[in-house]
Amino acid sequence: MENHPSPQPVTAEAAPAAQPDSFAPIEPPNMAALSETYGSSTFFRRWGAHVIDHILLACFLLGMSSFAEQSGETWAVFLILALLIGIPCYYVLLEGLTGFTVGKLALQIKAVDADGRPPGLGKSFIRSLLRFVDTNPLLVGGLPAGISVLVTKRKQRLGDLAANTYVVKLKDLPHASKKSTARFTVIFSIAALLCLIFGMYGVVSLAKSTPKERVFTSKDKLVQLTATSGWSKDNSLHEEANLVISNRFADKYVLVISEAKDDLGDSLTLEEYAEIVETNFDDELVNSSIGKFRPAIVDHNPAIRFTVSGEVDDVDVTYIMTVIETPTHFHQVMAWTEARKFDSLEEELLDITSSFRESADTAGEL
Repeated sequence: MENHPSPQPVTAEAAPAAQPDSFAPIEPPNMAALSETYGSSTFFRRWGAHVIDHILLACFLLGMSSFAEQSGETWAVFLILALLIGIPCYYVLLEGLTGFTVGKLALQIKAVDADGRPPGLGKSFIRSLLRFVDTNPLLVGGLPAGISVLVTKRKQRLGDLAANTYVVKLKDLPHASKKSTARFTVIFSIAALLCLIFGMYGVVSLAKSTPKERVFTSKDKLVQLTATSGWSKDNSLHEEANLVISNRFADKYVLVISEAKDDLGDSLTLEEYAEIVETNFDDELVNSSIGKFRPAIVDHNPAIRFTVSGEVDDVDVTYIMTVIETPTHFHQVMAWTEARKFDSLEEELLDITSSFRESADTAGEL
């Protein structure tokens, strides 16, 4: 009988390796673990996205504000409400539904939940709510957010920590749809272009517009001043003044103090009253310097004008003092600003001082 060689057993080492299933789904990486691998580059991408978003929102706000101003009060109220709702929704809706803002898409980063998906409206609302704290330009800008991204293990700002979200690089999301990303790129590019057009419209409108004048009248209806937009009543500045207006942002102020002649005596002259005012200044200011009296005419009434410089609470201040005599009153119109700003603001302060008017009823009394 012929002997046939028996087959050799196949060992595990000799078994052919299993071929990977090319149709198996690619599992997204764990977002928390992925975020821990990022260095400082993610901070700069997030910062750049933040700048882009704020530039576009500023352009949109400038354009809409100019449009509202030209459209009248009804449109203005409507548009202000729309802006108050629209700007927060820029983050809530876009990030919640897509994970992107215009800035994030431009820098190829995306806000995601723990599974690598867009956060959803709930988490996005929390992230956006915390922007009032960590990226508020009216507080300390994006400083809290920047510090948080740099020092936290998973590169999260305060809003991410509260909502359990992450900002990752788009290339690290295997399941990200290139088709959807391309579609978002087109839509967001159009939105960005519209914002820039709005901004250009706002700049042009601002350049062409002339400052609107507003008349401010004292509570007792005795006196009034006229100033451009940006000024407002400021009753807290001086309790004894009949009228106070200010633009605190630009550090410029004007007030009126009125005294009836019946309370001062009929024999007091304009020059004597001006000397009393001058003495009060000299007593109240530190290192005061008072200029010469110069005659003037304000609202067809005789007046005396002089400048005063000195220190108030260690700040150098310069005043334009105008004392006006009407048939029934002496009026002090005091306009001032910081000494270093005086040269650039002197003409405006003089214009407001010269706009002084006494009411027609009072002026007619003798």
